[in-house]
Amino acid sequence: MIVVLLLPVATSVADDYLPSSGYQSVGDTFFLLADSSFTSQEVAKVRLEAPGRDMRRFNTEEYGGVDIRLYKITEPMAFLRKQKNLHRITLAANYQGEGLSNTLSWLWDNWYGKSRRVMQSAFSGTVRKQVTDVLPELRVGNAILAPTVYDRQPQFAPLKQFPLLKQFRYPLWEAKPVQPPAEVSMEGASSEFTRTTPGNAYIPLGKLKPGLYLVEALLGSYRATTMVFVSDSVVMSKIAHNEAFAWVADKNAGHAVANATVLWSDGMGVLSSGVTQSDGALRLSHVAPERSYLFGQDAQGGVFVSENFYYDSEIYDTKVYIYTDRPLYRPGDNVEIKILARDYKNARDSVAPAAGKMKLTVIDANGMPVQAMDLVMDPRTGADTSFRLAKTATAGGYEIQLQYGESLYSSAFRVASYLKPPFEVSMLLNKSNYHAGEPVSGTIELHYPDGRPVANAHVSLNLYSQQLSMVGNELQYQGKFPVSLQSSDFTSNEQGQVVLNLPAAEKPSRYLLTVSASDGEAFRVKASKEILIERDAAHYQIQAAQQFSMVNQSVLFHYRGREASAVKPASYEWLRLEDQHVESAPLPASSSDSFSVTFRQPGTYNLMLKSESGMILGGDISLR
Repeated sequence: MIVVLLLPVATSVADDYLPSSGYQSVGDTFFLLADSSFTSQEVAKVRLEAPGRDMRRFNTEEYGGVDIRLYKITEPMAFLRKQKNLHRITLAANYQGEGLSNTLSWLWDNWYGKSRRVMQSAFSGTVRKQVTDVLPELRVGNAILAPTVYDRQPQFAPLKQFPLLKQFRYPLWEAKPVQPPAEVSMEGASSEFTRTTPGNAYIPLGKLKPGLYLVEALLGSYRATTMVFVSDSVVMSKIAHNEAFAWVADKNAGHAVANATVLWSDGMGVLSSGVTQSDGALRLSHVAPERSYLFGQDAQGGVFVSENFYYDSEIYDTKVYIYTDRPLYRPGDNVEIKILARDYKNARDSVAPAAGKMKLTVIDANGMPVQAMDLVMDPRTGADTSFRLAKTATAGGYEIQLQYGESLYSSAFRVASYLKPPFEVSMLLNKSNYHAGEPVSGTIELHYPDGRPVANAHVSLNLYSQQLSMVGNELQYQGKFPVSLQSSDFTSNEQGQVVLNLPAAEKPSRYLLTVSASDGEAFRVKASKEILIERDAAHYQIQAAQQFSMVNQSVLFHYRGREASAVKPASYEWLRLEDQHVESAPLPASSSDSFSVTFRQPGTYNLMLKSESGMILGGDISLR
């Protein structure tokens, strides 16, 4: 009997096993920045960029927004002095972790569920049903099966060194994403084919009094900070080699602001400081670093900032010129080097460099030094030297490094095992300029290095043509297509010459001519030449009775030939410059020197005469 009574109690004792809570930390990296400074009458805001898609958005969206804290920096000048980079401020965080609230919530839910199951096991199913029928509120239902609801608390405590003005959780994923400015519309801009993504939004902070503010954003275990400058004054700066000029003015009225404190800092310390005069101007003397900041404070407490970059011109330095006798050498060749230098005082004036010792080092293609020598710079003649490459010199690019004074100068040459061509191929044209419609003629000459002609050599021609067009006032090349030749194989005469006759191009083009020649004793020699075929001179001149006309008004045009030509115009074409719309019409058979055009839209038009093959015979007349 005792065993029967103890058995239900033994089975009803809850075990100590704790299942997995399923808890996961949320949050991901994000960016926080202020796009500009603000006046006291503007709504200050910061921009937050969080991952707007894929798994990273899921991790951040579960947090429920982003925690924002706004602090007032009471000593702005002292705070800015300590910062090395105003884009990445140095400020220790006060990390405190999540605390025990979520742990206690999960333990409570787990223990509560186990306690209810223990109580259920103390009664039979019939008894439990009879009780819940009378008192439905005692039913457990799915309450003990529901997962624990976790509360996402900030994991960083507020900063103690600054007064906290406000803090709130901003619904980042319900906020309207940053949109391109409505008043700016540029054809081809990225805003036309990219979509705005959630998570990139402006967070308003309200209207703030002049001063310097710190914004802290928290997203799980991730944190970012930025500064917000609020001032009714603005500083404009100009940096020179050894000074900075600052002018402080009122943002709204535009008048000068006097008695404003301005500091010039490079992030490591204050270079110079001062107070603006009655005209709002201030000159600060110091050698300018590459990157510096001008920040200050006006009488109303507003804090302003200006970032500056300065790169000293290389003209105020000694320029060293290193020459080699050839750009390409073979292993075992002798390399001749000539060194000249000038010391520039300004863009126009230079003097001879100071005499001094130099160290020259030659580095091969593997990055290993293969030659080192000491030289002396002569102010008048510079220096010259030579060295011989090894028979086993590595092929590739070689660098010449010259140490002169405190500067390092360099030049380069190449080493390769090459063979000189057994003869030279020259392509000589009969004219320097060719136009569309003109056949291209000339001579191909083959000569040995000693000047003897290469007779009875086999010569092959290969010709390609690329039509030309103008896009944005820049010359553009279209596809390259082969040109059919009557004959592509020739034999040179006793003078080593081959007569060259190429077909005429109907439109402005670029001819790419490749010649391959062989004398039957050595390898073939190739040479190429580019021939530019310009637009043909106008055969006809077009004149209009008027340069301006009304819409839907017929305008009469007369044309006449500049010289006798077998090519006659067959049609005319007009182009509207505003939208590049082109229309054309055939020339009337009733008239041989005139035609009329009715323009349906206002704008500026270009008119052209064309032949049956589409060749432009005259035009470029503009009409409005």
